[in-house]
Amino acid sequence: NNPAQQPAIKPDPGAPYRAAQSGANQMGTPKRSKPGPSHTSQIKPDPDRKVGSLPGALVAILAQACTPWRSAQGDSCSVCREEMVEEAGYDTYLPGIIPPRLSLACKHHLHNQCLQAMLSASTDSSSFRCPECQKRYGTQTGNQPISGRMAVKLDSSIRLAGYEQYGTVVVTYSFNSGTENGVSFTASNFPRTAYFPDTNKGNEVVDLMKVAFERRLVFTIGTSVTTGQQNTIVWNDIHHKTSLDRGNPYGYPDPGYLDRVVAELKSKGVELQST
Repeated sequence: NNPAQQPAIKPDPGAPYRAAQSGANQMGTPKRSKPGPSHTSQIKPDPDRKVGSLPGALVAILAQACTPWRSAQGDSCSVCREEMVEEAGYDTYLPGIIPPRLSLACKHHLHNQCLQAMLSASTDSSSFRCPECQKRYGTQTGNQPISGRMAVKLDSSIRLAGYEQYGTVVVTYSFNSGTENGVSFTASNFPRTAYFPDTNKGNEVVDLMKVAFERRLVFTIGTSVTTGQQNTIVWNDIHHKTSLDRGNPYGYPDPGYLDRVVAELKSKGVELQST
């Protein structure tokens, strides 16, 4: 009856670059399975490959997502709202592979300069959203330290409130203070442990959490809302149940929790593949 311990999962900093190079905008979307280790590649993006001020991975995604705009009366830019036949309101310009006036695969249109202004205001270096319909192009990644670990195990002795007939999937996150890419950060209150019911939906959520962790989206380096400490590792708006106490706001029962966290993960581009 010993719970099965699974190998720790490491973030994969190379995922967005390989996705861009292969043209697989939805690379890494999982199919549901029981908790298990995820493959981690050692391939890393080339930080020096840029066109204009954009990283190479994002440039490759743009080249796949954009086609030259074909004149149509009434078409307007989804950023500046001016008609596409008019000049854009920005001076910056993406050279080379990006057309002066362009259409996205979702059938919305942008001036080249407006796209550049939009991307320059974003901290996401591996994906972007259409400003009109919010369709995501590429794979969103975060700034979660790559030195962290995610461990998953099944413990049949733990019964969560509302799921007493099931065992529990225990997820443990571990980080240490350190410095990455010239940024120093602290890691307080680690390891942190979260609990999910060993149901089909619970395991789906754990699978999504694995992908989010590999994409460095579960945590972020920011300011703690409880202590005010800056440059520390904090949760990244993907809620976890960290208490086993019945009725605790960070515990169970909470019938709507799994659906809510699926929506939170989807907002970051992490969702299950249709079967």
